[in-house]
Amino acid sequence: MPWEAKYNCDDGYVELIYNGLISPKDLYDALIAATHLAEENHSILFLADCSNMVGGHSIVDLYGLISLYESVGLNLKMKEALLLPSMKSAMKDVEFYETSCWNKGFNVKVFTSRREALSWLTDK
Repeated sequence: MPWEAKYNCDDGYVELIYNGLISPKDLYDALIAATHLAEENHSILFLADCSNMVGGHSIVDLYGLISLYESVGLNLKMKEALLLPSMKSAMKDVEFYETSCWNKGFNVKVFTSRREALSWLTDK
């Protein structure tokens, strides 16, 4: 599977780890899995590690994914830190995702450092 979802009990966030090509279905499946983990653990914090993502979806797919957020139970109080991929084309998609989320009122921010991402996410 090109993605993994897990809950970090120590810091109280859901982590999504993406590897390689991520299809539109993978994005949707990861969203559902992350939402379930967040609900089970009463969390609104998310870390998406996109550092090994290489693509596989379009900006239209990303915009469609964001449009589903309210219907799957995510609200504007959620906070998501994103680790940028190293591939330039995939990096642009993640930056588009960040901007689109902000435009819809979601608190999402990209980072190049895991330490900085976790510091911002958990306010440490």
